[in-house]
This record gives sequence, structure tokens and C-alpha cells, in this order.
Amino acid sequence: MLFRILFLLFILIIVPDVYIYFRYVRRWTCHWLWRALTFLPTILLLLYMLLVLHHDDMRVEHQPVIGLFMFIFLLYTVPRMLFTLLDLMGWLVFPRIVRITAMTVALFSCILLCYGYFIGRNRFVVHQQTFYFPNLPKEFDGYRIAHFSDLHIGTFSDGHQSDVTDIVNLINHQKCDAILFTGDLVNYESRETDGYKQVLGSLKASDGVYAVMGNHDYSMYIPAAQAVRDADIQELQRREQSYGWTLLLNDNVVIHHGSDSIAIVGSENDGTGRFPALGDLPRATAGLIHVMRNDTATYFIPADSDTVAVRTADHTFSILMSHDPTHWRRHVIPDTHIDLTLAGHTHAGQFKVFGWSPVAFVYDEWSGAYSEGNQILNVSDGVGQVMFPFRFGAWPEINIITLKRP
Repeated sequence: MLFRILFLLFILIIVPDVYIYFRYVRRWTCHWLWRALTFLPTILLLLYMLLVLHHDDMRVEHQPVIGLFMFIFLLYTVPRMLFTLLDLMGWLVFPRIVRITAMTVALFSCILLCYGYFIGRNRFVVHQQTFYFPNLPKEFDGYRIAHFSDLHIGTFSDGHQSDVTDIVNLINHQKCDAILFTGDLVNYESRETDGYKQVLGSLKASDGVYAVMGNHDYSMYIPAAQAVRDADIQELQRREQSYGWTLLLNDNVVIHHGSDSIAIVGSENDGTGRFPALGDLPRATAGLIHVMRNDTATYFIPADSDTVAVRTADHTFSILMSHDPTHWRRHVIPDTHIDLTLAGHTHAGQFKVFGWSPVAFVYDEWSGAYSEGNQILNVSDGVGQVMFPFRFGAWPEINIITLKRP
């Protein structure tokens, strides 16, 4: 996966080196040895990068190596890049003040990276949310859902396996009516879940645990024949079902409370670009009433008449689990009456400052709740990390959603 961002990695290394050398090093010393030694950390980092790239397949045994590399790499390059960008302004105005500011920002970025790597990654938060729906069946007024997403369980293999137990205990402690997982159980392959069956199988809710698959769950990063990837997908699905989870692959389950009911709908991953686009909403909502927009009426013949009458169908209150939030605006809104959609995928960039993240440049809906008419989308920031075990601001979260009537 590092090969996908290789150009960016080299930019982060080379640009600050060139700037600092010509701006400072050449002025500080004329001795060739001291000048050469300033490049030694960069040379060592490049050698480390080549070693890591040799194992850049995200297999569970390699993920701790990649995670540690990303921390060391960013701890070295990000402060220097920030210093370079800010110090360039000193060519225009107040060079001394700008230089001090650049050094302060660089130091702060070091502290931030260390906090996110050592503390932020397991600073689990429970995010309480209440959504109001006029058409929510009365028996489900106050219904509570635990929504979590993007566990990426292989990332915990660097000595943080107990964090998975903490996550499960935190979810169970909420005592919700249903638990919904919106995909990306693994980073790379099914065997990342080895040793976790007991803890993942201990997730309990009165109305059950439901799950869908995310893009990482489709073995899309395994450099192997499609038959090998398909076998691994089937193995992961088998394992999830062995935990007692109900895996919804373009399918739905209707939950009854008294005389009322709601539907839990699960779509397979439906993304754009290189991400799998396997969602099938007509199939996923099969058997539900007036959920697809083209399902507007039910026809029947009254017993005492030969005339065909038209009756508008009642609506099945529906909660859709779909890993990729772009699915909501592309297909859920235009094609369905689905009331609540739950998604993940973005991780909120694993970094958020004052409610903003760079991931906002990529996704229109990337964290929290969004509404369009009577339809709501909630995007979880997720509980795990991918490639870089780091969180700052976008803390790993569990969403507790309460459904209410106005």
C-alpha cells in the first residue's frame, strides 16, 4: 500500500532537505564532511523505507513494521516540511519572527504525532446521538443502536490486541437493542482475525449483531489470483457468521416489537474508483414495502367490486448499513425512501482539528450526521486505523444512536 503514496513520501523527504541545506547548512559550515552528515538521517530513513517496501503487503506479521515505519517517517518529515513552508515566508517579512513561529509549529507537530501514536489511537469515545423520525413505529420510540465501523483488526497486532477486548466491552456496556457493524473488519486478509473469535463472539444485543463488508474485506489488496482472493473473502464471511453476527450481503432482516417492525438492510460495499461497487439496493430491500422509490403503490380488487382500486403502500421504516458514505448521495437518496443510513470508511482522516479534516477535500459526507429531506446519513469515524496507527481529534468512536419520534 505504501507504493500508492510513494511519490508523496519522497516529496516529504527531499523538499525540506534541499531547502534547509541551501538556506542554512551552507551558511553554517564550509566543511564538506559536516555538510554531508546533515543528509545522514535522510539516507538512513530511505534505507529503512526500502526495507519496509520489501514487506509492503500488509500481511498481519508485517503491519507492526509498517505502522512503526510510518510513525518514524512522519515524525521526521512532517515537522521539517512545516518548518520549510512557514520559513519560506521569512523571505518576505519579519524573518526572525517567522523562523521562531516555524520552529514552534514544527515542535507542536512532533508532540501531536507522539500523542496520536501512543495515546490517541486507543482513546475510545462513546458518541451519543438522537435522531427524530415522524414515521418511526411507536414500539421503536427510544430504540438504541450501537454503530461501530472500520475495526481494521490487523493494526492491533503490534501489541495492542487487548484494545479489541476494550472495544467489545465498551459496546456491550451500552446495553443497546441492536449492534450494527459497517465493514472493514480486516486490513488485508481473513487470518488477521486469528485469536479473536471469543472476544468478537461476545458482542451481544437483544435484537442481534448485524454486519456488512467494507472495501478491505474483499481481499482487494492481496496480489494473488482472483480465485485466491475469492476463497479468502468466503473465509472471512464464514468467520463473521461464526461469531453469531448476521452478515447482510444485499439482504435485510425485519425486527418486530409488538405489532410494529423496522428493517435492517445491508448493502455490499458500493464505492467509486478502485473500490468495489457491489451494492444492489433493489435486492437488499426485497420484501419491504415502499422502500424503493419506484415501489409506490399496491393494487388490489375489493371483494364487492370488479373495479381495480389503488392503495398507497405503507412504508417500512428502514436502516441501511453501507460501508462507503458516497453510496448515500449516489443511490440511496435518488432511488430509495430509506430513513437512516449508517456508514464508515473515511476514518475522518484519523486527524481532525476544530471539526475539520483534510479528508473533507475527498468526501462531501465524511463525519457525523447529514440530512436530505427526511433521510439521514450518519458516518462513523471508526474505531481502528489503517496503515498508520494514529488518531488525533478524530478519536476512535462508538456511535450510540437513539431513535425517537418527535
